[in-house]
Amino acid sequence: MVEPEPPAGLDPVQEGIRLFNEEYFFEAHEVLEDLWKREHGKSKLFLQGLIQICAAYHHFQNGNLIGAETLLERGAHKMRSYPPDYLGIDAVKLLAHVDRDRERIGRMQRGEEDDKVLKFPRIERKVQ
Repeated sequence: MVEPEPPAGLDPVQEGIRLFNEEYFFEAHEVLEDLWKREHGKSKLFLQGLIQICAAYHHFQNGNLIGAETLLERGAHKMRSYPPDYLGIDAVKLLAHVDRDRERIGRMQRGEEDDKVLKFPRIERKVQ
């Protein structure tokens, strides 16, 4: 299902978070990627990390465990180089969940875990 275009003037980070929290990971990735492409400042690497996390959960939804695990690791690594509340995002909570999911996905790949279901994280943000 493709989400409609957001209204003009809507904060793209907030829109990406809304889509992520509704488990539209591909759409969240697209919204944030549009912003990332225009970004030339200090936020670029943080946004790339967040985009990779969106893409990771999209891969998981499609059964690509290797892609999901790899992108969770890469995205979390990029986001960790920023303050824990960068752009108002509670990165501590998000990245703790991402780390748990990455470990579970690794166990799934090794056949150590049969339940291939994740409770996806939610991104919490204090609007600045």
